[in-house]
Order: sequence, then structure tokens, then C-alpha cells
Amino acid sequence: MVIIITPPRSLPDEESIVNRLFENGLHLLHLRKPGADRETLENFIRGIAPRFRERVIVHDHFELVEEYGLKGIHLKHDQAATFTERERYPHVSVSCHSFEEIGSLAFTPDYVFLSPVFDSISKPGYNTAFDLNLLKEKLKTVPVPVVALGGITPDKVTACRKTGFDGVALLGYIWEKPSEALSRFLKIFPDEVMSIAGFDQSSGAGVTADIKTFESCRVYGLGVSSAITFQNQNEYLGTKWMTPGEIIRQCEVSFREFSPSFVKIGLIESFDSLDQIVTYLTTALPKVKIIWDPILKASAGFRFHDGEKASRLQDILDKIYLITPNTDELETLFGSHPDVARLQEIARESRLNILWKGGHNAETLASDRLITGDKVYTFSVTRGTSGKHGTGCVLSSAIASYLTLGYPLPEACRHGQRYVSDFIGSNDTNLGMHHQVKATGIAVDLARIPLQYITDYKEGVSIPEQVEAVCRGGCRWVQLRMKEATREEFTRVGRIVKEICRRHGALFLVNDNVDIALELDADGVHLGKEDMNPLEARKILGYTKIIGGTCNTFEDVVARFRQQVDYIGLGPFTYTSTKKRLSPILGIEGYRNILDACRKAGIHIPIHAIGGIRENDIQPILSTGVTGIALSSLLKNSDDITEKTKQIQEEMSP
Repeated sequence: MVIIITPPRSLPDEESIVNRLFENGLHLLHLRKPGADRETLENFIRGIAPRFRERVIVHDHFELVEEYGLKGIHLKHDQAATFTERERYPHVSVSCHSFEEIGSLAFTPDYVFLSPVFDSISKPGYNTAFDLNLLKEKLKTVPVPVVALGGITPDKVTACRKTGFDGVALLGYIWEKPSEALSRFLKIFPDEVMSIAGFDQSSGAGVTADIKTFESCRVYGLGVSSAITFQNQNEYLGTKWMTPGEIIRQCEVSFREFSPSFVKIGLIESFDSLDQIVTYLTTALPKVKIIWDPILKASAGFRFHDGEKASRLQDILDKIYLITPNTDELETLFGSHPDVARLQEIARESRLNILWKGGHNAETLASDRLITGDKVYTFSVTRGTSGKHGTGCVLSSAIASYLTLGYPLPEACRHGQRYVSDFIGSNDTNLGMHHQVKATGIAVDLARIPLQYITDYKEGVSIPEQVEAVCRGGCRWVQLRMKEATREEFTRVGRIVKEICRRHGALFLVNDNVDIALELDADGVHLGKEDMNPLEARKILGYTKIIGGTCNTFEDVVARFRQQVDYIGLGPFTYTSTKKRLSPILGIEGYRNILDACRKAGIHIPIHAIGGIRENDIQPILSTGVTGIALSSLLKNSDDITEKTKQIQEEMSP
């Protein structure tokens, strides 16, 4: 991992520099401002784009973690000695200056900084006392990940990798010339990930496709050939297998230079070969996490259901972090039609994660299910219109890449599915194209879409008909609200509404239901005050989706802002018949007071007025400083919804 520590004193435009670093692949930022008060840190955090705040670790004012959805906290060694709240924070790391200090820790941190590994850049005269050869031996025995800190420059990164460090932390090298921070960061060699797979002449699958995926995702790809296949994108003619010894020998050469945290295994000749390779990997790299894409065929020797091999399979699964089978492969592995409850038992027993790929299932959407010991996640995308060679290889490699970059497993699987969806849609041939992955985030400026339509029931005009009408009138933001609907009805209508929105280039959000938003692959979700915490919704939906929240007071706005919502629905303006449980009405004065308080507090976020708005209210409401308005009854109940929408749009134009 590559970590950057902020300079101890604030620099001009520092937050903008940090955002650019995140956009270009920065894993984690340590926010360290010795002696800074809470307000200083809070102002810094507000300057970080919400989608990046989950990668920020604070060294002081730990209460900010929960309030802003940050990654976690960092402790000095003497703080760690009396620290008793390990379970409270999603991440805890510690600074150490010797292996004795690491060994004395009373809890297991996510990683430790060891410093100074080289002579410090930011602290002249703070020189290293470490010998790299001795470090290499010591690091083999340390049970926690160790990150090198002190004097790290691009030419030192390779030395750190060979020595056995799990990452590097940069301070002086990045910040001694802030104007060059981004270009200096980009000179740092990226983290590596390994593929053990077959060689495919078409490069559509196997080790070459894996390496394409790795580098598109901004990690460095290492390749080991498990076989030479004779194939193209349309036909498979045969295989020349590498022996386990030949595969291991390739790995040994790579491991002299690299220590990948994740290794993806694809095509393997037999059960016995898999057993030998997994055993070797976990011995050579004790901290490695193995992802196995089980390309299983009876002719390749994979028959698991006699007693001896079933027992050995269990031993292998105990050493694997994630498997990515489709339905047929699950049946080959476990001997019966897949059942989520049974798979979760297996996951618990083996401390294994199972991604059940749904690309070949009969569902309307392509839905993958991540099954862990304690939770099941479902990720859905629209099915592609053309088939592609090598999608299983690409998926497991994309997941390995995102895990290497520090994404949690559910989010890595979600982004992996999206990568494959883009890969499938890249052209109409059997061979997909890999494009450079951009930093994830919302691709639309919500402040430039002032009109939002919220659906409601109306006799004689179905919800899809309403949406079609407002979209024809120029509305480009639709929130699907169906309070009394069953899940089945909601998803059925949602698919129709989504198609209408896509055709008109409109945003499609779902009201309240995070799981339905995920299933429909909506653009986002709007959450009421009594719905799921937006921070929890963010963990499920990720940072490519829009999350909005309802507010009634300035205190609500502050809370939602800290929960990283992308916009706020502020209301109600006056009485509205579409709400059964109505908060106190705000009126013009209420909006003006809340918007003034936001400006004074430095809270800049799109705010849409909502609730009982009539046509002659629009201009007075906009004069308070709100970004836009959300309408339901005013449009729905008009004689001509399309014409009324056009009229409102014209009235709102500057």
C-alpha cells in the first residue's frame, strides 16, 4: 500500500492537492496536524471530496471518524499502551520505532509504521538506525503488516519491497515541493498483484487478460503461466500443462523481487496441482490472500466427492480468501444445487468468502452474490447485449486489483462487476477492450439539475406514464417513490422507470430502499430521517452512487453533511398531501435561516426545497439560495404534465 501523511502545518490549496492524489490512486491519507484544534481538522475534512473521506485516518480528535465516516485512527506507541477501544474503530494503526515496540503492543493493529527506515527528509538529522539485511529477517517474524516510513523516495520503494515491508508512507518527498506533489506521487511504483493462469493466444482470457485488467485498475501485474492453451476467442483446441514444480519455480523467481498481498489462481490442471500450489503460496507468503477462479472440468481431474478428496478440498478452502464460481462450478465443488444458507455454512466453517457469479443465471438482471460467514451481498447490473470471452478471468482479476488498492471486499466485488460490465459493453466482438479505470465518484453536477420529480400515485396515470411525461418536458432527475408498493411491484415498475430515464438521459433514484436501488443499479437512493444511516448505505452502494437525505432543521443538515450525503431534500415548505408523517413546515423564512446558517458554517452542498410547493412559490424559494426544488403534486395533477414541466423549467431558468 502507498500512504501519504499530511505536512504538519497547513499549506495553500492542500485539500485540492489531496483530492487530486486520491483521484490518481492514493490508497490512504493520514491527517496529521500536531496541535491543531478540532475546527482546523474539520475544515480540512470538509475540503476532501465525500467519496474520498473513507480513506482518511486521523491522528487526533478521534470523534471525527464517526461524524464524517473516516477510515479510522492512528496512535503513537505510548497511546497504544493504554488504548482499550480497538473494537470501536474500523481501523487502528500505530507508530513504532523498533521491533521491541511492535512486540509489546497489547492488541493487533491494522498495520504499524516503522521509522525511520532511511534518513528522514522532513526532519533533518533524524537518521536511521536500521540495517536492511537485518530488517528483512526481522520482518518475516512480525505478525502484523509493517509500513516503512522515513526518507522514502521512488528509488527506495523497490528496496522496501525486497526487504518485506507491506507498504510505504510518504511525507517529506511529497510535500517539500507541493506544486510537484502529484507528479512525484505518480513516480512511485504501484502495488503488485499476481495471476497464475493459462496462456491464451487471443489474450481474451488467462494470464494476459488478467495483466491487462490489473494495469487498467492501476496495479502492477505479475504473471505465472499454468498452461499453454491452443485457442482463440471462438474455439479451444487443447492444453499443454505446466507441472506444479514449473509453476512454483516461476513464482520463486518473482518472489525474489515482489511480495504480492493477493494472488489470483485460474486454470489449473488438477486437484493435486492446486493443492501443491496453494500450500506453496501460503508457505512462501504467509500473509497472502488467494483468490481462486475455479475453472472446473472433469477432464482436468477435478472430482471432489469421494471421501479423501472432499477432506483435502476442505483443507485447501481453509487457505483461500475468496472463490468466484458460477452455478455449475458450485455444483462441481459442493455436490448439490447451490443454496445460500448452505454456502454460508461453508463460508463460516472455512472462513472463506464465496462470490456466486450470476452472469449465466436466468434472472432479469445479472446479479452476483457475495456470501461471507455473517452476511450476503447482492450486486446487480443490466445484462450486456453481446457475449465476451474471458469474463470470469477479468472479474476475479478486477476484484484482486481493487482489494490490492485497499477496497473492502464487498466494494471490490461491486467495482469488479462494474468493470466486467464495461468490458462486455466495450464492443460487439468476443474480445473486449480494457480501458483505464478512473477514480470512482459521481459523474454529474447535482447543482446544475434544479428540478427533481418525485413520483406518486394518480388514478388514470401510471407512474411510468408520469415519468415519461416529465422527461419529455425536460426534467432530468426522477425519484421513484412508491410507499405502499410490495417489493415485487416496486422492482417491476422500477425497471420500466429506469429504462425511461436512461432513454432521456435523466437521473434515476430510488426512495428509501437501498437494497432495491442496488438490485436495479439505480443512480442512487434518497433516505428519509428514519431510514438507513447514509454511511451504512454508502458501504452498500459505494461512491459511484448518489445518496440524498431528508432534513427539516439546520441540525439535520449538519448531521447529513457529516454522513456524506450528496444532496439534501429540505422541507416541508408547507403542508403536503403526499406525506403522512409531516415535520414542522419551514416557509420562506425557515429556508432563509437554514441557508444562512449553512453559509456561515461553510457547508456547501446541493439543497432542494420539497413539500407542498405551488407554482407561485418557486421564485421566492429560489431566492433563499436553495439549489433547486423537488415537485410531485404540482406536476402530477396538471392537465398536461409535459407542458407544465416545460413551463416550470423555463420559470427556473436564470
